[in-house]
Amino acid sequence: MRLRDATRADARDLAYLINLAGEGLPETLWGQMAEGGKSPLEVGAERAGREEGGFSYRHARVCIERGRIVGMIIAYRLPDPCDLDDLDDAPGTVQPLLRLEARVPGSWYINGIATLPAARRKGVGRLMMAQAEASAIGAGCHELSLIVAEENRTACAIYRRLGFREIASLPLVPWPGCPHGGRWLLMTRRLEDR
Repeated sequence: MRLRDATRADARDLAYLINLAGEGLPETLWGQMAEGGKSPLEVGAERAGREEGGFSYRHARVCIERGRIVGMIIAYRLPDPCDLDDLDDAPGTVQPLLRLEARVPGSWYINGIATLPAARRKGVGRLMMAQAEASAIGAGCHELSLIVAEENRTACAIYRRLGFREIASLPLVPWPGCPHGGRWLLMTRRLEDR
């Protein structure tokens, strides 16, 4: 297994994996943007292929096993301060996420991390999280941050084992096909805590 920077050619894999990480929320949002007969996944791939924006291949690293992408992580430094001026223009399902992001300005934000089901329990996630920590240190960040649904108990337990602690939460706004309700948890880990 090895990690490499994502390229624009990885956009379709990135869209598939971020939708997996987002439990269908990305696909719902892309479906609302789709025009001209494009599928939600095609819209997601176009967005992943952009040069700018949080969901861009430029913020992604992919894990390769036997020549195939088996996982990805999208992470970057959040602005300091975070600007919420356009919050009302964002879809309601996304607004709680943006509010939570704004509570950790300047942190190294793990926007999404996902592993293909067949590649799970092989150390892919651990490898990508170690990369996120190294990237954060390289960028001068002292804190990692991420947001997870509290009802995703498996992911919450993994993050807690990695030293992440809940610092805030907001109610989750369900989307069509949402697998759970509850709250979004903002979790952080100070890099010197490990």
